[in-house]
Amino acid sequence: MILVFILTACGSYAPPVTSETTEELRQTSIANNRPPTIPPLPPGPTPTPRPALNEVFDLRDDDPRALGDPNAPVLIIEFTDFECTFCQRFFQETRPQILSELVETGKVRLVVRDLPLTTIHPSALVAAVAAQCAADQGQFFPMYERLFSSHQQEWGGVPQRDRVVFGEFADQLGLDGATFRACLDDPESEKAVLNEMQAALALGINSTPNFVVNGQLVRGAQPFRVFEELVSQQ
Repeated sequence: MILVFILTACGSYAPPVTSETTEELRQTSIANNRPPTIPPLPPGPTPTPRPALNEVFDLRDDDPRALGDPNAPVLIIEFTDFECTFCQRFFQETRPQILSELVETGKVRLVVRDLPLTTIHPSALVAAVAAQCAADQGQFFPMYERLFSSHQQEWGGVPQRDRVVFGEFADQLGLDGATFRACLDDPESEKAVLNEMQAALALGINSTPNFVVNGQLVRGAQPFRVFEELVSQQ
């Protein structure tokens, strides 16, 4: 099993600008023509079978962090960090088209999992906990959207202050505030996020945003056409 313990960059594989740069075109070509797969387990005398992704990331039909038909032919797992600017870029530029053209048409099920880059983003972990606590009340995506749309405007980089802000977000979204705050302060909630992060790292998923598209690993805030092409190949 491959473990990566040090995270060095947010979206290090993503294009640095929104224009069609040489680097973006190169990355798009790689994603379209030679998409990397999740690395295999290292050889050994008694290799352990790799668990299925649905077991590793607890993928269920009633998953509160999933959108789309559970029986859709393509599964996309999004690994995100709420303080990552490239993740925010994906949220703003690519996700709306994925939802309207791939998820709502029944082609894709989109599942979100957390990968907070804690060494460079001080509030990423507590933001991930806040999103999961909202998921417990069936409000993950309203919180997901609130976090990304307000980062660096209403919160960011100061965990204790941001924790209070997230409680205010919960109130604004109509969540049970006392239940949400108790979840936010529960060490088990943080442990659940860290366990999810370690599961991603063990598969070689070590930057954000990253996506697994029916077993193919796509790194960075890629444009919609990359996902469209991968889906069409399934």
